[in-house]
Amino acid sequence: MFSGKSLDELLAQKKVRLTLTVLCIYFAVMGAYQLVTGVNEVDWLRGGGNLLVWGGFAVSNARKAYGRTQPGINIPINIGVVLVVASWIVRM
Repeated sequence: MFSGKSLDELLAQKKVRLTLTVLCIYFAVMGAYQLVTGVNEVDWLRGGGNLLVWGGFAVSNARKAYGRTQPGINIPINIGVVLVVASWIVRM
């Protein structure tokens, strides 16, 4: 399937990282859309969480495509995960 390449070798390719960046941007935009069009707290928490998580992954992948890293990018990703989990708890 991957012609003998390991996952690390596959992720080291610039085109793979940029493709992941585009995919993450799409999910971040969908999170922003849910945040703006949400009608209750669950929608707002999940939309904001998805925006932070996928936006953080997009920035991380875009930087890694060019051999750089973004210090502190794990903070918004972690906050986004907490918001998504909080939306599950609020929904119960």
